[in-house]
Amino acid sequence: EISAGCLCCTLKGSLVNALEELRDKRGVQRVVIEATGVAQPAEMLDVLGDPALKGSVEVGPMITVVDAARFTGLRKVLGNFYTDQVRLADVLLLNKTDLAKPGQLEAVRREITALNPQATVVTTERCNVELGVVLDRRRDTPAPSALEQGLASPAPAASFVSFVVPVAFDTDRAKVEQFFETLPSAIVRAKGFMRVGGQVSIVQFAGGQLEIAPTPNARGFTLVFIASAEPDRAAIQRALDTTRRE
Repeated sequence: EISAGCLCCTLKGSLVNALEELRDKRGVQRVVIEATGVAQPAEMLDVLGDPALKGSVEVGPMITVVDAARFTGLRKVLGNFYTDQVRLADVLLLNKTDLAKPGQLEAVRREITALNPQATVVTTERCNVELGVVLDRRRDTPAPSALEQGLASPAPAASFVSFVVPVAFDTDRAKVEQFFETLPSAIVRAKGFMRVGGQVSIVQFAGGQLEIAPTPNARGFTLVFIASAEPDRAAIQRALDTTRRE
């Protein structure tokens, strides 16, 4: 796991070094890189084109998950940053089809197909898909660099801040739901592990949608927040403290 930075810039060297190490290990045939939802796909492709990897590492498909129920709204909020993730994908997972309204699914399919006619579109629920469908899709030609496409510049196209808040106490579910309902609009994503109603749970928040599900595995009780602008972190911590279970 490579954390505490951006794979496209501050951790570029770490990613290249990690791939070189994996390449030289016996038995490693495929590496799947799962970046955050705010990664710059064009710059990721440039990192994977590093001279140290050329000739020995083949870049596989770029996969983008599209929220069928919230795509239009997210596109308005995030603009070109979001559509670039669609335009550069080889495979588009049109996800959360079970939550899309009648007619919404086909409308979103038309939108993403117009943005990227060459991509393979797969409809899914909870990203449940046969791995071979997405991982075995090959690039017909090497991807042009981000600079060649005009999608990269010395300054990122969109800037985000992330921070971690510890949640070491048991929480009340109703209070947790209210907490997320009243988050500042700048918070675009949050995820982590919490104790909710006495149960160890994984918490996912994106696009105004909250999901809380029990899990047997937790890696520390913290929430990671991603925001489009610097929020009042102390206020978020105070609000989170009010979710304690009595």
